[in-house]
Amino acid sequence: MRARLPQFLAVIAAALLVTGAAGSASSATLSASPSYFTGYGFDACSAPSLDAMDAWLASPYRAIGIYLGGQNRACADGNLTPAWVNSARAMGWNLLPLWVGRQAPCVSQKGLSLISSGSAGSQGKSAADGAALRAAYFGLEAGSPIYYDMEGYKTSASCTVAVQRFVRSWTNELHVKGYTAGVYGSAASTIRDMTAMLEDGSDGIPDDIWIARWNGVKTVFGEPVVSDDYWSEHQRVHQYRGGHKETYGGVKINIDSSYVDGAVVEAAATLPTELPIGTASSSDGEATVSWWEESFDESVSVAPTLTPSSATIPLQGFAAPSYVLQLQTVDELTSTPVTRFNTLLDVHVTLPPKGVVVAFSADGVSWKPIRRLSSAALPVNGTSGYLVNSDGSLDIYTLVPGYFALLQDVAAPTKPSSLRGNLVKRKLQLKWGASSDNSGAVAGYQITLGGTLVQTVAGTAKSAFVSKLRQSGRSIYRIRAIDGAGNQSPLSGYVKVVAKARPRGLPGAVPRWAWRRLAWQEKGQKGKHPHAPRPLPDWYSRWAGWKLSPYRISR
Repeated sequence: MRARLPQFLAVIAAALLVTGAAGSASSATLSASPSYFTGYGFDACSAPSLDAMDAWLASPYRAIGIYLGGQNRACADGNLTPAWVNSARAMGWNLLPLWVGRQAPCVSQKGLSLISSGSAGSQGKSAADGAALRAAYFGLEAGSPIYYDMEGYKTSASCTVAVQRFVRSWTNELHVKGYTAGVYGSAASTIRDMTAMLEDGSDGIPDDIWIARWNGVKTVFGEPVVSDDYWSEHQRVHQYRGGHKETYGGVKINIDSSYVDGAVVEAAATLPTELPIGTASSSDGEATVSWWEESFDESVSVAPTLTPSSATIPLQGFAAPSYVLQLQTVDELTSTPVTRFNTLLDVHVTLPPKGVVVAFSADGVSWKPIRRLSSAALPVNGTSGYLVNSDGSLDIYTLVPGYFALLQDVAAPTKPSSLRGNLVKRKLQLKWGASSDNSGAVAGYQITLGGTLVQTVAGTAKSAFVSKLRQSGRSIYRIRAIDGAGNQSPLSGYVKVVAKARPRGLPGAVPRWAWRRLAWQEKGQKGKHPHAPRPLPDWYSRWAGWKLSPYRISR
């Protein structure tokens, strides 16, 4: 990206874009699912001031790239602080965090920190560790994406191997740290090499890609080097225009422009960074409410209260009775209720029953389940949400007073629909229609083989790759949805994968030259032509066809 590295590198990247032209998860497991945003985004070398961000709410943009750090970062933090992140999200801005670390060993720009071919794996891991540390400093919660900025380079076989090893370690280590892994780069080099990783069945494939092709096309699909079947479930960003100036609300900023349909740090109301100025406990000691100096207008005097009770909540799919907390906020001077807060208030429940769903009511009569969150951040279009903590406690974050009921969920999600499969380089890609649940969200999907669980993916997913397929016989794959209380949906329809039989007439031990030639074919017949008998034996084409496509999908 032009905004991060010195300008000369941007010129090289632009040249590569002119001359050149998955949804996949690595072996590691994320601790939380990312949010995604669809719409326009931009990035600038330094984070604009909050006044500028407020002025740019007049623009079509609602996502901004922010640069967390890295050896090759061009601009310092400047305006970027934890408070800036908090305030920008509360304004309605989605964030695209970037890390500008070591570049490809074959990049043309001089004076940069480069990936070492012999240490690419350890350097990728180190970059992920540094990025995760900075993300935590800025208050980016688990599941947030971090995009590695790998500028355009002149490709070669050795350079590609180094970049892929680096990215593999970057992805796997970010997953260990609980973050979503993304990669930004030129379509002609970085993204081409990421696509090759996916097609080769590699682990450590980035969760999201940010494609730099400055063609002015404001969409994420139709990219020549990446099939639309790859990274297809809200996992792409397309930078369609390089450095230029735009003005909104009287503020001019030099930006790169992107169209986003991928993982972001979601625009949200978040807790203030300082300590609360007050807390109050419920009479049973099971819950507390906390508030902050900015939570209420200066013109009022408010001491929030929590009143516990038990009630039967008339919502289908939930057991009764339920534990209820009434949060009241009344101006002590005028006895007038305060109906909305300036910051989130935090209602902490110490020992709730397992698998509960939180519902809200303004009047204690009409109820509706509220959103389960993955972090202490409430989307700007919501007024209440709850977070289940690792110790079993939960926190309800709210901008309004009212009644909060802890409901026992006893209803299963709906069955996933329209399961279908596609074979991609000896890997099975499954896609399905999303399930729904009375709690408001599906917690995850379980992939089964012959009825046995083999893989679990996030509740936001609508596709997944299965890498380890049986080498013989037939395999029946189905999926089911699971909610936060552990209720399971019925199994979906099935996808049947059949392992093709070994062709007849093959030699007992396939010679080395055949394996070398097969590897050469798999890489698109690039590089030196391997030695082989001439003419090729009749059995070779049957054997190679079987090895390159050993499975078929059957009904």
